[in-house]
Amino acid sequence: MRDPINRNMARMQERRFAARCQAQIFSIERADTLRELSRLSGAISIPYAIPDDVLARDALRDVRTHAEDRARDLIRMQLKDYLRAEDALRAKIKRRIQESWMDLTGPLGPLRSWAQNKLLLADQQIR
Repeated sequence: MRDPINRNMARMQERRFAARCQAQIFSIERADTLRELSRLSGAISIPYAIPDDVLARDALRDVRTHAEDRARDLIRMQLKDYLRAEDALRAKIKRRIQESWMDLTGPLGPLRSWAQNKLLLADQQIR
């Protein structure tokens, strides 16, 4: 069994980590680019002193979930702009959107295929 001092130190680190995660979630909610979201979603990792803590893993999962939700919202806004664009500008907007999706890395990497699928559906909707 661990020493009470070590348990208290671990609890304090857990609370600090949870607070850092909460601050990261607020930053994620304010992010307005996919590049910034990718940076913020991968910026926090669980400290070595509390690797097996359930609260720390839950806090990190919340950060990643909020980042993914915000990225999906940004992608939906991009696609809405793409659908509303004039035909002459649509190719340029599509290229710009696809370039911004290259910034989806790390935990947000799997959203690229989801976004490409949504773009194909949008293209079919136009035709």
